[in-house]
Amino acid sequence: MGRSDSLDFEQLRRALRLANELRDLPRGSELQQEHAVSGLCEMVGARIGLWVELRGLASGRVVLGKAFGVGWEDARQREGFMHYVGSAQRRSEDPSLPRFAQFSSTPVVTVMRRQLLQDSEWYGSEHVQEFRRGGNVDDFIYTAFRTGPDTSLAIALHRSWGDRQYTERERRLVEVFHEECGFLHQPPEIPAALLAGLSPRLRETLRGLARGLSEKEIAAELGISPHTVHDYAKALHRHFSVQSRGELLALCLGQSPSGSAL
Repeated sequence: MGRSDSLDFEQLRRALRLANELRDLPRGSELQQEHAVSGLCEMVGARIGLWVELRGLASGRVVLGKAFGVGWEDARQREGFMHYVGSAQRRSEDPSLPRFAQFSSTPVVTVMRRQLLQDSEWYGSEHVQEFRRGGNVDDFIYTAFRTGPDTSLAIALHRSWGDRQYTERERRLVEVFHEECGFLHQPPEIPAALLAGLSPRLRETLRGLARGLSEKEIAAELGISPHTVHDYAKALHRHFSVQSRGELLALCLGQSPSGSAL
């Protein structure tokens, strides 16, 4: 790393201060995720920041899971991104994802767009010209923490269309931050006192819900039917005297019942 790419004391202080602020927030909560993404956007001048689950990295056929974002200008842009997340065709057209999968073999990886694709490849892509340009998102930094053999949790920091490209110094700043923040990707911590009165299956179901899994995903992990998991979820609602999953998580994790997830 050359002198021009070195981080100064103030930059390092900001990155470490953000990491310390996140340690004080409920682990795995939307509040913690929002503060991480918003703080990074401010540090590197990103317009839109995303927290997203990536699957299929080993095969290179990346699937986007649950996503959370900040910085949308209007509902149209937000809805457009959600269509992208839910559309296999849209994802397959994105030239950055297969390249990013090739970089994602280490526990933490942080790359700029031009490390994955040259300008001609990026701006010559139909996906970029139609989807990214229409959504006013252009250059990016992706940083991901591997959570399993085929999965990662990633933060994407996007510039506005036509804004200046990221520098190596900004990439390094995000990398330093993420290397300090492995705790962000640890399972949400539910107080022992709340688990004490639950059966083993109800505990497993509650932990799955706290991780953001759907009832179908919890069922697959536990080897039981989604119907049974749904019954467990209703039993948890009764046990804690809550009416919804949001209220349940607010009680167990200390996060806002309404949340602001994408």
